[in-house]
Amino acid sequence: NTVPGTVVALFTVRDRDSGANGKISCALEDQLFFSLRPAYKNYYELVTVSALDREETAQYILTVTAADAGSPPLTSTQTFTVDVSDVNDN
Repeated sequence: NTVPGTVVALFTVRDRDSGANGKISCALEDQLFFSLRPAYKNYYELVTVSALDREETAQYILTVTAADAGSPPLTSTQTFTVDVSDVNDN
């Protein structure tokens, strides 16, 4: 069980281009239980938005899309798996 705002992952993104083509933003696709929070420079935290309970959902498959600020923007996606551990709450 987790409380909202719990950091469950920290990751970095990198684009070797310069200027606008090197500026990156990330977005989390179709997620109600998690959000992305910029941490520092190109680091992002994956945080919980609501409480997680393994008895309701044991695993979440998340897709993050990174896009540069070029014209047209180039994108890349990465899939993450979050396994929820059980807490004896009986």
